[in-house]
Amino acid sequence: MILSPQKLVFIGAGFISMEIASLLMAAGSDRYDITVVELFNRVLPLMLDKDMADSVKEYLGGKGIKVLTGEMVQKILGRDGTVAGVELRSGKKLDADMVFISVGVRPNIELAQDIGLEIGKYGIKVNEFQETSDPDILAGGDCVEKVNFITRKPDPGRLRGPAVMQGRLAAKRLAGYDIEFPGVINAGGCRIFDLVVSATGLTEEAASKEGFETVCATVDSRSKHGMISGMKPWRIKLVFDKKTQKVIGGQIVSHEIAPAREIDAVSAFILGGKTISDLTTFTSACNPDISSEPSLEPITIAAEHALQQLRKM
Repeated sequence: MILSPQKLVFIGAGFISMEIASLLMAAGSDRYDITVVELFNRVLPLMLDKDMADSVKEYLGGKGIKVLTGEMVQKILGRDGTVAGVELRSGKKLDADMVFISVGVRPNIELAQDIGLEIGKYGIKVNEFQETSDPDILAGGDCVEKVNFITRKPDPGRLRGPAVMQGRLAAKRLAGYDIEFPGVINAGGCRIFDLVVSATGLTEEAASKEGFETVCATVDSRSKHGMISGMKPWRIKLVFDKKTQKVIGGQIVSHEIAPAREIDAVSAFILGGKTISDLTTFTSACNPDISSEPSLEPITIAAEHALQQLRKM
C-alpha cells in the first residue's frame, strides 16, 4: 500500500476536479504528478465553450497539471489490491497511485419514492412553490428536479445557490407567502490557482443543442485602468439568442477575483430579459484602480460587437 501517493489521476474536468487538483499541486508541486482526463474536448465543459476553455487548459499546463481532453477512462487498473493506474479507451495506460472520480451525481430519492411522491427525470417533482405531488410535503435542493429559466425544460440544477433559495422559498410558503421559484440559470464559479472562472446561463454549444441560433461576442479586458500598475487580464464571452436578441449566457476567465463577479450582472440581465441593445447602454461603477476605463466596459463592448454582427447577418 502506498502511504504517500505521488501519481494522481482525476477523471472528469469539472470544477470539483479542477479545484482539488490545483490545491494539491499548489501544496506540493514537487510531490505530485497530476493528470486530468476529460471525455469532452475541453475542461469545465458545463461552464465554458472550447474557445474560452483552451486558455484554462494552457494555464493548467503551465502549472504542471497535464490535461487529456477527448479521452475516456475505460478501466481502473489494480495491483495487489491497490490502484495501479487507468486504461483509456484509446488504449493508452496511465500509472496512478490514486484515482479521483468526479463525473456527476444522482439524487437520493429513496425516501420520496417510498412515500409515493412523483419523480421526474432529474429528481423529485415540485411546483413553483416547492410543493411536491403531496401539497403537505415540500422539497428543495439537489434532490428535486428544477426548471431551466431560459429553456423552461427540466434541469438538475445541482448547485448551492438554487438549493439555498429553494429552502428559503419553502419556508416562505409555510409562512403564507406566494413567491415562485423562477428557475435555474446555473450560475457558478471556481478558482484554479490564481485563475477564476465563472459562468451563467447557456454556453454557445448548449444553446445550439437547445435549438437557439446564437450571436456571440468575446472581449479581452483588464482589471484596472491601463495606466495603473498591477493590471491583470480577463476575458468575457456573452451568448445572445438571435431571434429575441436576449442575453442567454455568459462566461468569464479572469486572473483576478473581482472581474469574475461581473457574471452576477450577466445573471441579472438574463433574469431581466435584457437584449443586445439594452446592454450597449450598460455602465458599471468605475474607478481606475478597480475597473477598466468606462469606454472599455467589456459587457458593453461585447454587446456592441454583437450588434455589429447582427447588421452583417
